[in-house]
Amino acid sequence: MPIQSTLRHSQTLRSNRRMSFAPRVSCPTVGQCFDIEVTRELDGWTVRIPEIAAVTHARRRATVELAARECIAAKTGIPIGYVTVFVATED
Repeated sequence: MPIQSTLRHSQTLRSNRRMSFAPRVSCPTVGQCFDIEVTRELDGWTVRIPEIAAVTHARRRATVELAARECIAAKTGIPIGYVTVFVATED
């Protein structure tokens, strides 16, 4: 009775299970990207989104991008997960 090598069998399974993945990208590319302009005010940050003629406000610098994404999603109807922002100018 011949003995089959387990190693040979597992190599065959590995070669059949190879999956191809899309290459990683260094910047977000999903959805639509909007340029924003950020200005420091006394009580926080003013965020202008010229493409949709909108203005929003954030109390902290760390929340500027989120506030802009929420505003864009509300104005355009694009799901917030598909909206990316790029700070074009910061004063």
